[in-house]
Amino acid sequence: MNSCNLQTAIVAARPFKSKLTCSKLFACMGLAIGLAVAPSAAKADSYTFSFSGGGLSGSGIIVVSNTAVPGVPGGYQITGINGTFSDANAGFTGAITGLQTTSLPSNINPDGTFLPPGSQAAGFPFSFDNLFFPGGNSPAVCPPPAPGDPEPPYPFGGGLFDIYGLYFNVEGGYSVDLWSNGVVPQLGLTYGVGDALNGTVLNTFAEPFSGDSVDVTTAPTPEPGSLLLLGTGLIGLMAPLRRKFKM
Repeated sequence: MNSCNLQTAIVAARPFKSKLTCSKLFACMGLAIGLAVAPSAAKADSYTFSFSGGGLSGSGIIVVSNTAVPGVPGGYQITGINGTFSDANAGFTGAITGLQTTSLPSNINPDGTFLPPGSQAAGFPFSFDNLFFPGGNSPAVCPPPAPGDPEPPYPFGGGLFDIYGLYFNVEGGYSVDLWSNGVVPQLGLTYGVGDALNGTVLNTFAEPFSGDSVDVTTAPTPEPGSLLLLGTGLIGLMAPLRRKFKM
């Protein structure tokens, strides 16, 4: 007979009260777990991610600032990344070594568009701004083309990233850009990805209007503070339980 059953037998004249007390304690434990875990999705500052398409794939964790980017609705700066990346076309798999850091967007136009802080003009193979939109509602950020530019404006938004995307480095001299093409008429929301080796583009997949899309998933990870709350809460609840049933 275990200690809980022994205690119940001793107080046989009051079995309902003993069982009710035990039930309340376990209910409180469940409530503590719920309170500790539930807020994490809303306040998470890190996200698991994965993507795949065109032989390019990756997974890991991104760390996101809790401060919204001024002038970019719904946007937060990605400040860290780890994980792995593979290019099946090149027969390569390696560890993600970190972000290609860049500044926040500046000189934002009245319509909310801006030039990417990281671009080919600065010697990179892809443009990027390292912004994350947890609501999946990235705005259109490409400004109208300069006079004489043969490229038309790109007016589409939507997705976890914007058209400039997330740029990170991988061991062996590889770099990767993961972006959102936005919600394109007749195509819907699509994502694209490209990689480069020592600054030279190797492969790209799902460029705008191609009709293809990279599969992208993200999920918030629990905050360390919530896990600490869960642990201390359970310890606090176990103390009276030990005294009550002499565990």
